[in-house]
Amino acid sequence: MKWIVCAIVLAFLNGCGIKEQVVRVSVPDVHANPEQGPVIQVNPVRDNRQASFLAQFPAATRDKNVGGVVRGGGGINVVLDSTTTTLKTHSIIVQALRNMGYRTADHCETSCPSITPRLNTFAVLMPFNFWRAATYSQHMLADIAVQITLQEQGHTYTFEASGHGSNVYQVVSQENWETALDRAVKDFDSNFQQQMASQMDQAATKAPKATD
Repeated sequence: MKWIVCAIVLAFLNGCGIKEQVVRVSVPDVHANPEQGPVIQVNPVRDNRQASFLAQFPAATRDKNVGGVVRGGGGINVVLDSTTTTLKTHSIIVQALRNMGYRTADHCETSCPSITPRLNTFAVLMPFNFWRAATYSQHMLADIAVQITLQEQGHTYTFEASGHGSNVYQVVSQENWETALDRAVKDFDSNFQQQMASQMDQAATKAPKATD
């Protein structure tokens, strides 16, 4: 039976063309924009993902791609259901900031801190391992990495927020892709908030002192 499972997986991926799998990625802890609190400007996310990775998939859906697998002329193109990858990343970052107590804005009427995100990775992969397949313990691995440039009080700070998620699966399905991606998003959300708080604390120590 184990050998049959391995053969099915290999046959599915090889020589059958690239099939599209639509997924929904959740944004954790969604709340409305606070009416009070410090304002922060969130600039559009710049797409800095590797062109060589995206080139594996159809050009028409590369802006919505969140991973997949291509082997021997066949594979799966995992794409978001209703938005682009950069817009989804923007939504995740905006919500993380709101959960930290910030009021987010596209533009500030007065001086305020701003962040510019650059998306380096947002993908779930399905690395094939024969022995894992034989023991029904294949892994889907999802990773998100975003370089954040923070500008505050004339100073610039840069850090990379990242998240990782994995899912042991027996069937290649929409639900299993989504499970790995949602776990990566939650991990990214936590990592982003921790690093953002640290950077803002550092910025506060460099802020000009009030004089009497």
